Amino acid sequence: MSQSPDGGTTIAELRRRVDEIDMRLHQALMERAEIEAVIQSAVDPAVTSASFFDPERDAESVRQMVERHEGVLPLATVEHIWRDIICACTNLKAEAVIYLDGGAELIEMLDLARFYFGFSVELDPCSDAADVVDAVGLSDGAIGIVALNDRAELPWWRGLSDSGALVRARLPFVMQDDRPSDLPALVLAKTGSLVDNADVAVYDARWSDLLPGKLMDQGIEVLSFFRSANGVDALLAISGELTEEDVLKACTDAGAEPDVLRRVGGYAIPIDGDAGDEFGGGESQG
Repeated sequence: MSQSPDGGTTIAELRRRVDEIDMRLHQALMERAEIEAVIQSAVDPAVTSASFFDPERDAESVRQMVERHEGVLPLATVEHIWRDIICACTNLKAEAVIYLDGGAELIEMLDLARFYFGFSVELDPCSDAADVVDAVGLSDGAIGIVALNDRAELPWWRGLSDSGALVRARLPFVMQDDRPSDLPALVLAKTGSLVDNADVAVYDARWSDLLPGKLMDQGIEVLSFFRSANGVDALLAISGELTEEDVLKACTDAGAEPDVLRRVGGYAIPIDGDAGDEFGGGESQG
């Protein structure tokens, strides 16, 4: 009987150990689902659907996972398995719907949605990003995924509001070279109010003139922008520790005070999965 390269343990014994691990994993998954079902049964039905998506808790859990991960198993594989388990368990009663930005490549959007939210949720492609905003705003339990392009075909973020859809997460969350499902995107959800403790705050800003050229120097990232005969709309990301007055001053210092500036969400800072630490804004304005 063949032996393993590093000792006297036989291949058959190693396979037996793998089978035992598989059994423990399955038992743990079933136990987890049972506990999640008990939790959901104790939650007010009016808010059960909202419990499907908890980006702050998810972000912290992924950070811990990245910190403890080691060995030959790819981090992206662990992340996908973890997210699929979480979503399958929390969607036991929520029956959430995820609306997809039809303005992006459908295959890429489907890959992104399945990677982050698994196969237990319903996917519903919309015609464009603005339709995603509208659909999410009409449902307390829906989630939207909008592709993030430097130059937008329309200023879809104008439809974001405290009473409707807001930006709640940024994808990919774990950044790695050659990772699967790497389409840049924002996740939208309806929360009823702004989350004021997000790492990064997102703003809808509008200028009747040109976009200020030194926003990056002020620590502001232009997530997307739209030019028209009336001026420029931009979706901005900046530290969540700054007040709206601070952001207004930063825009002014960059070259021009916006005619409109309003907060439309926020998200946790993505993680550099190769380096094991976090990274922040500073992208090109395109």
